Amino acid sequence: MARILVFSGSTRPTSFNRRLAAIAARDLRALGADVTEISLADFTLPFVDEDGRPNPPSEARRFNDVLQAHDGLFIACPEYNSGYPPLLKNALDWASMCNGGKPGLAGKVVALGAASPSPRGGYRALTQFRSVLELGFGALVIPEMAAIPFANKAIGEEGVLADEGGAKLLAGTLARLLTELKLRAKG
Repeated sequence: MARILVFSGSTRPTSFNRRLAAIAARDLRALGADVTEISLADFTLPFVDEDGRPNPPSEARRFNDVLQAHDGLFIACPEYNSGYPPLLKNALDWASMCNGGKPGLAGKVVALGAASPSPRGGYRALTQFRSVLELGFGALVIPEMAAIPFANKAIGEEGVLADEGGAKLLAGTLARLLTELKLRAKG
C-alpha cells in the first residue's frame, strides 16, 4: 500500500488549498492509499540560511522525518503573486539540510494541486514549483496537475469539488500518483 503525505503550502484555516488537500487525502484513502495529513503550521521553522546546514533545528528534523517516511506526496500549492509561497519552500529547504547532502525529496513521487479564485487556478505557481521540486529537490513530479480555478465556487464548504472539470483534474492527478507509486514498488 502506498504511503502518501498530503499537505498544503498555506496555514490559513480557511485556505482553499487546505480544503483541496483534505479532499485529495479523502480521495486517496478511498483509492486504497495509506495517507497522512499534516499542516505546516505544526512545524515552527525559522527562515533557512546556510548557518543552519550543520545543525538544523529539531522541528526541521521532525518535518524531514515525516517526509522521508512516505513514498509519495500530494502538495496543494497556493499562488502568491504568480508564484509559490515562501513558507512551503522554506520547509522543503530545511528538509534538504537534514538529508545528509541528498536533495530533500530524492526518490519521492510528487503530485501537485492548487486552488485559487483566479481563472488560472494557481497554474502559474504550479509550473514554477514543479521546476524547483524536480531540479532542486530531486523529486519525480507527475505531469498531471490539478489547478482548480474559481475555487470560491468550485470547492464547497462540505469538502467537495463542485466543479466537474476540477474534479476530473484532481481524480486524474491522484490516479497517476498511485500508478507511479505502484510502478516504483514493482521495481
